[in-house]
Amino acid sequence: MHRLNNATIGLALLSTVCTAEPAQAQSGCAVRLGQPSIDFGAMTRGQLLQQPLENDLLSFGRRRVQITVQCERPAALRLDLAAPAADAVDYRFGAGTLRVHVLAVRVDGKAVQWLGFEPGVASGVAVWPAGQSLIPARAGVALEGQRMDVEVELEGRVGSAQTRVADLTRFEIDVRFNAY
Repeated sequence: MHRLNNATIGLALLSTVCTAEPAQAQSGCAVRLGQPSIDFGAMTRGQLLQQPLENDLLSFGRRRVQITVQCERPAALRLDLAAPAADAVDYRFGAGTLRVHVLAVRVDGKAVQWLGFEPGVASGVAVWPAGQSLIPARAGVALEGQRMDVEVELEGRVGSAQTRVADLTRFEIDVRFNAY
């Protein structure tokens, strides 16, 4: 007769971390991140399965990050997110994916829209697709400014099959924000 050892189940944790590399910017501009590392915490498969499935994906939760681009003088602003792509929308996050939602963009203290990809109709929140630049705009025209503040939300997700692990499994990604 085989018995299931509870200690073995305790070892089957998922640890999730997202680290942001030091950001790069054009000459005369600096990019700052509100926090250089985002930790989604450690979870068991059971904890993940307690939440509703969305297209067979389970979420590690969402974490907000502030990104600031500060230039010495007004300049055309553009922000790129450099990370390994999982598909056209998401980024590779270990065996899972990382989805980046843009919540708000401000240029010189004023809320603006952006070019490159469109916010959702109902919420105004947009998914930042892999390989796309965030370009602040007003009425469809790209803006210049000295300061751009971008608020994003990161969501780590994993397929239910990838939660079957025998040992501690880390989900990690290095993200770099570049301003041009």
